[in-house]
Amino acid sequence: MTPHEYSIIGHSRAAIGRYLGTIAGFVATACAIAITFVLGLANSWGFADHIPAILMLPLSAGIIYPLVHWFFDHRAWRHPKVLQFLGVPDLNGDWLCEGTTIDNGEIRFQWTATVTISQTWEKIRVYLNTGFSSSASVSAALLKEPGRGFILMYSYRNAPKIGEKELCSHVGYCELTFNAPADAAEGEYFNNKGRITYGRMKLKRKDLSNGC
Repeated sequence: MTPHEYSIIGHSRAAIGRYLGTIAGFVATACAIAITFVLGLANSWGFADHIPAILMLPLSAGIIYPLVHWFFDHRAWRHPKVLQFLGVPDLNGDWLCEGTTIDNGEIRFQWTATVTISQTWEKIRVYLNTGFSSSASVSAALLKEPGRGFILMYSYRNAPKIGEKELCSHVGYCELTFNAPADAAEGEYFNNKGRITYGRMKLKRKDLSNGC
């Protein structure tokens, strides 16, 4: 399943889009000046007839903007300085999850899972795999909590794996509070429409350096 859009409360993507448009304008102007300079040199050296015709096309901000936007959306936004400016955490990666399911106020059972978050500046997807079932987010929002970190709120759909007769497909909602370094989180969830349960979750970013 492909990532979906998510809202960032208190963050204006429209304002960032205007900045990207300005950058695209500067890049287009720089490219046009460079091409004009190269063509002038080629003409003075008698090589103008051998230059591909595509280089003669004018480069506008409208042509450059999609490239600038893609680079920002997939690469530049993750730079620590850019993250600080945007006020957005980078949650990409695999997380170790310890969960506790509660039913009628009593702890029913404890479980472990792997949570994988795929995030760009515009889109996100939260996957959870317990080995018995898996879920994927369908909508999400981020909220910055001064002094605490960031709250990720998302709804999801869960489906049991083949052979798990005691489990039922269901939908649910989860809120996770990530600390400021974005390497750990705690939160709560509840399920409905197929499984009426709720519980708690603790996440810790998986350390790829030691395989844990």
